[in-house]
Amino acid sequence: MPITAFNSFTDGLDPNRRSREHFIADINVEDDRLWVPYAEGVWIQPCCFNVTSGGFSVVLKGLRGAKLGTHYHVGTVRGYTMRGHWRYLEHDWVAKPGTFIYEPAGEAHTLVITDDSPEPALILFIVEGGLIYLDKPANGGLAAYEDGFTLLDLTRKYYREAGLDVRQLDLLIR
Repeated sequence: MPITAFNSFTDGLDPNRRSREHFIADINVEDDRLWVPYAEGVWIQPCCFNVTSGGFSVVLKGLRGAKLGTHYHVGTVRGYTMRGHWRYLEHDWVAKPGTFIYEPAGEAHTLVITDDSPEPALILFIVEGGLIYLDKPANGGLAAYEDGFTLLDLTRKYYREAGLDVRQLDLLIR
């Protein structure tokens, strides 16, 4: 779940250890251990943590009927649907396998996996900047904040608890 207060302004790596080179993140959607719990019926696998802008890239997995709270984007978002069906409650379209979306900065919406999705949804999201979760959909106040730093903290905590190699996450920091 997103944080509601800051506890650190660093990614935990010495600046000399941060790589700025190209890299490949191998995502294994079949290994249940690698899915980081995010919300009820929603998990993520990280692809990249951008410690310059606070952005991040993840593969999101959601079960039928699952949803993320209404959130506002401070930066642009790109998404590509690999499996399943999902939508934003605030829009009429439904994303299906092969759907690419571009979201301009400054939009608030509520992601839901449709009840008629033939399988869990898998979506690649590339997020520039943070998400501000709202306490209510219309005229809502700040409920939580998420960005590459908070997601890195969440993922490190999960990896430690699950007995996974936390050092693997350092390879995803740019």
